[in-house]
Amino acid sequence: MEFDRNQTEFRDCLQERAWELATRQVPLALTQPFIPDALQPACSDWYHFSRNLFADMYENPARFGFEVDAAQPDWMNRKQVDFYFWMVGGADSPSYEMTAAQYKKMLKKFNPKSVEALQQYHGFRYKAQGDGFLVSNALYPNMFLATKATTDFGNAKYKVNRGHFMMYCDFRVFEGYKRGYEDLLLVFSDERRQIAEEIHQYSVSRKILPQKCSYFFRVEYKHKGKLVFVTNAKDRNQFVIKIGFAEIGGKAFQRMAEEIEKDADAAEWQAFLCRHITKCQNCKQKCRNKENPVTLFGKKMIVCDASIRVLDPKDDALKYVLKTIELRAMVIQEGISDLFYPGSG
Repeated sequence: MEFDRNQTEFRDCLQERAWELATRQVPLALTQPFIPDALQPACSDWYHFSRNLFADMYENPARFGFEVDAAQPDWMNRKQVDFYFWMVGGADSPSYEMTAAQYKKMLKKFNPKSVEALQQYHGFRYKAQGDGFLVSNALYPNMFLATKATTDFGNAKYKVNRGHFMMYCDFRVFEGYKRGYEDLLLVFSDERRQIAEEIHQYSVSRKILPQKCSYFFRVEYKHKGKLVFVTNAKDRNQFVIKIGFAEIGGKAFQRMAEEIEKDADAAEWQAFLCRHITKCQNCKQKCRNKENPVTLFGKKMIVCDASIRVLDPKDDALKYVLKTIELRAMVIQEGISDLFYPGSG
């Protein structure tokens, strides 16, 4: 089946996760020129296996024993869809050995119906051998060669997200490809792609440039070697932008506040910053931020870090995103910017 990147309605978080993973895979037509000749059949097998698996999970979750537990948060329920990745990541030949202990752990970790579905509908074979099993695939006989090679190349060339090259079928890793801005656009809906493009063009025109990196679905933009903002694709392929701001009360903040006060839309801009500055989420009992609330443009709050985080910015939000990007670049240009650590975005 074809997965529509513009889709917004889902039966539940499980169907949503299958859609999300499928839409994040890099099309085989794009990666084939990067695949060594000897691995072309293997990579084709892996790509088609994983695409068909996601389609089956999307359409027939009961086959895999998937069920939403209302007592669990969505992120826990969504993990059911990721089980296949754990099972095949270490395979290094068309048929690989799995000990009895590994097989038992697999059945304990994942619903046994998932393993049955792999055998009945997706070609997996578990043949008893000695004190374990020999695992192969009758429909996609070479797929395990691709999983091993892709993971190995990711391990050799990158420090982060190594296994994701396999999960998302990004076979460009064989030629040391580093992901960038264009790869972020591959997963977005038409509307989100337009937002990302507008922010990108605005930033580049001001010499705030995207960097090549090995992260998946995250691009960093820098000016004069310092980080201005990051863009991310998060759950449901939402577009997230996180812009470096300044420590409240510091020299950089005072300079930014001066510029904001001069703006014709100063009150609206200040309100935007108060809404979107990264606030403490009460994640730790002994968080030192709780002992040091700050006052930002007349509003008292507990700030987690000095950055502005906006989800799917549109209309006025996009207007103030662009203003804040330029403001951050200004204090970098003047040599008074604070360091910005975006974390996961």
